[in-house]
Order: sequence, then structure tokens, then C-alpha cells
Amino acid sequence: MHIGIIGGVGPQAGLDFLQKIITNTKAVSDQDHLNCILISCPSLIPDRTEYLLYGQVENPAVGMFECARRLYAAGARRAVVVCNTAHADRIFTPFRAKVAELLPGLGIVNMLETCANHVKTSLHVHALGLLATKGSHQSRVFHEYFRDEDGFQLIEPAIAEQEQVHEAIYNEQYGIKANPRHVTSQAKECIHRAACRLIDRGAEAIVLGCTEIPLATQNSHFPVPVIDPGEITARHLVNGFR
Repeated sequence: MHIGIIGGVGPQAGLDFLQKIITNTKAVSDQDHLNCILISCPSLIPDRTEYLLYGQVENPAVGMFECARRLYAAGARRAVVVCNTAHADRIFTPFRAKVAELLPGLGIVNMLETCANHVKTSLHVHALGLLATKGSHQSRVFHEYFRDEDGFQLIEPAIAEQEQVHEAIYNEQYGIKANPRHVTSQAKECIHRAACRLIDRGAEAIVLGCTEIPLATQNSHFPVPVIDPGEITARHLVNGFR
């Protein structure tokens, strides 16, 4: 059995997710590790925020399916899309429907559903501060999984702060996407500042709602738990294969 990783959204986030699978696996030899196939074809998958906000590019679900098809042909039977924004209903639902129709036996692990279930059953927190892309905020993708009726309260940055966090990810000079291996101090400071403001407003935990944000918070220290959907999903996959 192989785990398929649909990366490239962005590329460093896909590598980071594979690293999380490796570091969460108890192993004493190479052969103790899980079989993983990472596909990183960013040219196939348009920007998710661009699609959700403006609809001027092809639905990323099309490229995500092509990546899933290639993983399936290579032997993957469980796969995960390493992008939080891609889990928005307008993208994820048609993607998963096409997989179910044309790739029998390929299970798609929903990263946000996995994260929400973990937080609900394992963490005693309810007020969650959300750091994410503008596409995630405006599509309310996290509200689909962290629902009020399940006891969650999402605290989001003010619009101006959402823009600043988005720039910390996307800015062509200092953003994480442009500097994934050596995240700039400007991007780190922006993310840290936004997180601290959410904590000041009552957040009991911070959700890193973009798979590239953890690249900027690796050495950060906050007075509340930090929830990384990628880390939680990686542990879920590892536990499922033990």
C-alpha cells in the first residue's frame, strides 16, 4: 500500500508534509518507513485563492484529479491534497466525486475533516484563531468543518490583517511562496503578530490554516496550542498504516 501526496500547492509544503510522515513514523531501519509517492506538478493546479475569489482560472479540481490519476497508476490507494484552501467545497467536492467515479479504491483523506475531528476529540479548546489565505477566509472553508454546532468558535483576523497574512504567503519579494526554504523575517513577524492579536482576542489555540504557514512558525513560541492540519493528518496516516 502506498500513500499518495498531491503536493505542488505549494511545492515546499508538499515536501514538508512528506517530512512530517517520516518524522511521525517509529522506525529503526529504512524498511520500517511507509511507502509514499509525492507528486509535485504545480503547473497542473491553478492557484486556489485565485479561483475562489475571481473564478478566472480553471477549477483546481481538474489538475488535482490528474495528479490523483497519476498516483493511482503508480500504486497509491490513499491520497491527501496538501492544501487547506483546496478543501473548499467548490474545489474539493467535484474532485472527490471524480475520484470516486473513475479511480475505484483510491481513498481521499480529507485534511480539514481529520483535523477538526482530532481537535474535537483530543483537545479541550473551542475558540480557535484562524490564520489562512484570503481564499480560505472568504470561502469559509474552515467554517464547513469547525462548526458552531460542534462547539467551535472561529476567530478571524480583521480584513486588513487577513491581507497582511495573505501577503506574508504570496508577496513576490518577502512571501513564503517566494522564499520557502529561507522564510524571511518580514513574513515570520507578520504571521507571529497576527497570531498574537488573535490570542489577545480570546483564541485558545491557533490554527495554521495554510500549509505554508508552518514553514514560518517552526521556531515560534506561543502561549496557546498551535494546530497544524498537515501535522495532524500525517500522524493520522501513519497510525492508519501501523
